[in-house]
Amino acid sequence: MTETILSIFSVYGAPALFVIVAAGQFGVPLPTSILLLTAGALQANGDLSFWQIFSWALAGAVTGDHVGYATGRFAGAAMRDNLERWPKLRDSLDKAEALTRKWGDGSIFLSRWLFSPVGPYVNLTSGLSLHPLYRFTFADIAGEVIWIGTYLSLGALFAESIGEIADIVANAAWMIGAGAITALLGWQLAVRIRRIRAAGKTG
Repeated sequence: MTETILSIFSVYGAPALFVIVAAGQFGVPLPTSILLLTAGALQANGDLSFWQIFSWALAGAVTGDHVGYATGRFAGAAMRDNLERWPKLRDSLDKAEALTRKWGDGSIFLSRWLFSPVGPYVNLTSGLSLHPLYRFTFADIAGEVIWIGTYLSLGALFAESIGEIADIVANAAWMIGAGAITALLGWQLAVRIRRIRAAGKTG
């Protein structure tokens, strides 16, 4: 998959970067971080302009994020109706929506770069919870600027060791995603324990 994505980028350049990053931010499992590292390495060698690839990548990321937001906002009711036969899945979606409501802009901003594996889900729940679009956009752009700028810069700095860095990034992304999911499950468990204890005291 990674080799295919990189070959497409090498042939079509910045427009391909836009499409791939947009699809990745929407939720399609693509190696977007590795692609940004490679693009950074290429611009360091003088093959591409930094600001050109930064602009295309940022436009793609913001587009993908907003498509996810719009999907949650305008298809939320239909999604809930279709989840009637899967109560556990619907319950998980409701909890994710409640989490987005609670943390708001912070969950959007951090899921762009620090917890990027959960970004597409935050886009969806932001739309579902009717989070204000202007606040979503502001937090989204701020976070994506950090994500894209960091990976392009890393690619430029370690152009000669791009393969090794890409492996580290891939492993780190899975670790961060697993950590975020574990933290969420732990938080839900703590909330349930508190409710059980509270119910026991009142009973």
